[in-house]
Amino acid sequence: MSALCYMPLSISLDNESLNINRSLKIKSIPLTEIAEVRLCPPTMGAKRICGSGGWFGWYGWFSEKDLGKYFAYYGKASDCFLVTLKNGKKYMLGCKDAPEMVNEINEKINQ
Repeated sequence: MSALCYMPLSISLDNESLNINRSLKIKSIPLTEIAEVRLCPPTMGAKRICGSGGWFGWYGWFSEKDLGKYFAYYGKASDCFLVTLKNGKKYMLGCKDAPEMVNEINEKINQ
């Protein structure tokens, strides 16, 4: 059941938020809370704290030596980017055209 709640389907962006579209619920991150967005594929050294390591995507809490703790929602590691919030919380997200999504988010948060 948790797979249906958390599995990432897509990422979308509107004028107010970055949205992680999941099958049962959308997780929205207000653009005003985002401090930084950059391309950043996870490494093989990522440790899964709690979540899925590939079944219906990667989602849950992970930790890496260089990045610290983050919440992941992605399908393919090569399509990932890291979103850091002003409060320090981090999200590893993924979509088919990650470089374009990173550019679009940065344009909106730097207006």
